[in-house]
Amino acid sequence: MTGGSKTMGRRSLADTRLDLDFFIHLFCFISLLLIGADTWGVELLGVNFRIDQIFLCIFALLLVFKGAYRFTFYGWIAAFLIFSLLSTLFAVSLFRGILFFCSIIYNVLFLFYALASYVKSYGFETFLRIFRMTMKVQFFILLFQFFLKLLTGYELPFLPSYGEYMGIYRFQLWFYEPSYLATYLVLWFTFSLAQLILRGKREYITDVVMCLLMFLISTSTSGFIGIALAVAVVYCMWLARGITLRKLLFPILLLVIFLVCAIAFSSVFEVFLGRLFDSSLNEASGGRIAGWKETWQVFLENPFFGVGPGNYGIYLGKEEGYMPTNVSLELLATLGIGGFIAFYGMTLSLVVRAVKCWQRAHTESSFLIMAFAVALVVFTIILQINQGYLRLYHWMCFGVLYGALARERMAGKLSLRVA
Repeated sequence: MTGGSKTMGRRSLADTRLDLDFFIHLFCFISLLLIGADTWGVELLGVNFRIDQIFLCIFALLLVFKGAYRFTFYGWIAAFLIFSLLSTLFAVSLFRGILFFCSIIYNVLFLFYALASYVKSYGFETFLRIFRMTMKVQFFILLFQFFLKLLTGYELPFLPSYGEYMGIYRFQLWFYEPSYLATYLVLWFTFSLAQLILRGKREYITDVVMCLLMFLISTSTSGFIGIALAVAVVYCMWLARGITLRKLLFPILLLVIFLVCAIAFSSVFEVFLGRLFDSSLNEASGGRIAGWKETWQVFLENPFFGVGPGNYGIYLGKEEGYMPTNVSLELLATLGIGGFIAFYGMTLSLVVRAVKCWQRAHTESSFLIMAFAVALVVFTIILQINQGYLRLYHWMCFGVLYGALARERMAGKLSLRVA
């Protein structure tokens, strides 16, 4: 009887752990699925709590409950927090600066360390399976939104289109605008293309095709630029392995595909890609480039600590929501030179470590990490067309890479001990 009770106790404990793992994976899936839900939130005490942020909190708490949430010192994160705090103390509006500093703390705790801990515990491959699954679900939701509007003219109240531009409907899912959706898609597209071209994994053909269709439906010019940049980067990496006839013919195949798409979606290409050639670069960017000079001037006036996080509009005597139109200039103007260096130091550090990881051991896991780092680089370049250094999916990339590199390092040490 006693032995049976002990056995039942062990089974109950195992079942509890299994259920906890299930809910951790579930909330990871929901958090990643809605990570760009800029328009879905709850207003409390004058602060907008986005639905994806709430799910991320639950996700992190589940990791804490399991004992899987881990803090490890990372110099670039520490530096970014210090410079952000200094900028907050010298902010034009201390109250608004504190609110934005809290957002920075949130990203560090509930994105960077939460996802790093998740990847360390369950593996980078597990994260990638969930990530790909969420992107495919987004594809079908976007397709439903597109055909619902196109065929019936009806829009779901909680999932409206972005409006119409020169007779073309624009869609952004639950993202703030189409360019935000397209910027996030650059991550998926670059990583999937690297898997397909550099590793010959045919299962990623579906990912690439789905992503291209989502780019077309979003109608974002920045998305089309992202496609070109991702293809150029992956193609150069492919050529670096040695030149063959197939590789030389690849650009011709791309040109044929481009012409077919240009004919099939002529109106979209003429308006959203053609404007890069028919008008000035500033007009094609929606007037964003014109604001760069203004932001640079704000930085020159406040080079060390900036005007404070979230204080750009207040400093210029405009509404609080008035923002810069370039993420790098935003960092310089609001956080100063220190915050800028710390933020991009973190990016460069993770990318360099990922490349070195691949150079040390040409394994499947090290290639996945390197490909994701390349996707982060392409994403960061495309992000320059817009603002927002606190985008949740950007910090997701930081955390995932940090966790994957830590797990790979631990695996390397373990194999050395076994040897």
